[in-house]
Amino acid sequence: MTPGNLQAESFAAYPPQARALAIEHLNALKRMPLILLAALLRQVIQYDWSFPAEREQLVRQLNLLNQLDAASFDSLMSPFAAIPLTSELSKFDWVNHPQPFSEKLTAYLWEQHLSDNYHSVAQAYQQYLEKALPQSQPVTPRWTIVVIGRGSQQTQYSLFRHLMPHGMLFTKLDPSGALETLSAAVTSRAQQHPLEYGHWYIDGGEPYSVAAEDPRLTTMSYARLVPAAKREFALLKEFTSHGANGSVGVEAVGSYIVGLSPEDLTLKGTAADAPLRHFEVNLITQGAGCQIFSTTFVQWAARECLHRAQPLTLFARFSTRQGNAPMEQLLARDPLQQPQDAEGSLIDADMGAYYTWINQSRLPGADDSRFLVWFEDHNLACAIAPALSKGKTYTGAITMRQVLEHMA
Repeated sequence: MTPGNLQAESFAAYPPQARALAIEHLNALKRMPLILLAALLRQVIQYDWSFPAEREQLVRQLNLLNQLDAASFDSLMSPFAAIPLTSELSKFDWVNHPQPFSEKLTAYLWEQHLSDNYHSVAQAYQQYLEKALPQSQPVTPRWTIVVIGRGSQQTQYSLFRHLMPHGMLFTKLDPSGALETLSAAVTSRAQQHPLEYGHWYIDGGEPYSVAAEDPRLTTMSYARLVPAAKREFALLKEFTSHGANGSVGVEAVGSYIVGLSPEDLTLKGTAADAPLRHFEVNLITQGAGCQIFSTTFVQWAARECLHRAQPLTLFARFSTRQGNAPMEQLLARDPLQQPQDAEGSLIDADMGAYYTWINQSRLPGADDSRFLVWFEDHNLACAIAPALSKGKTYTGAITMRQVLEHMA
């Protein structure tokens, strides 16, 4: 099938909302080069389980393409159309399986030394979209709070050295009641600015009950998802054992993993929280190391949350992770029942906090955003906010509530 042959019936296997979206914009889809169309269909087919921010971006892009005159549309699409494709790729069922098609396309572009060309074309297209469809500013400044070092003792490691040039370091923070203060601040923001998937709490262990029990927060934790991760490993082992001589091709394994559903991983929920269940599946199946190390899970979950949901509030709390071991052991054992590497976890979390700030900085309204990282149960924190001096150290006694007030 070619894009020009698309009909409403072509999307019969899509989820309801995705099918309706594709049919509504069918004329634009039919005129797109396959190499771009398949990438767009990867987003369309997931529409029912996408976050509001993702849906808005996709709909705005489709509306823009629909509104372009023929000459402008063809000019925008011509760089993609100039990249040759094989008949094998064209004959692939790219409508119903856009993700496997993209995997095959990536391999083909690499083999034919067309990857650089494709990335240049895709980057130019993305820049066009950013200029034509500027993202709206958040209704209130974004806040990200990261707590690291749970269960860790005082350390000689220089924490927050990557963040200090961008904010203020507090060296005599009173840790008593600090976690409660942060939790209250997060839940207060969720109450003041109610927004679907607009306020998140991500924990590397068992969630702090005060925050986790608030229905206005989207809550997820590593401890609660370990059974799903173990289920993924079991399914993958079973799948690969069915191949000739006990082996299965890399592409087949990748396609199988991408096709896993919340039900496959025993993740239960309601239709209302389907986006969260599918988000959890994506983390477990596509995040490298998320299944094994809790610190990697929090870092990757925070990254994907900021990128996809673009929340007004993110509260990410790191915990200790299991000690390292040969991969065979890591894949087979229960990570929650292993000796914990407190020192290594603290170093991981410190770098994870820095990466989280970088990802927040890429969102609309970044110049007015607030960021706070705290060494849990200790007197060290670093805050980044417009009102705070950069690269300065505050050595006076201070409470967490006062820090938040300075950031506001």
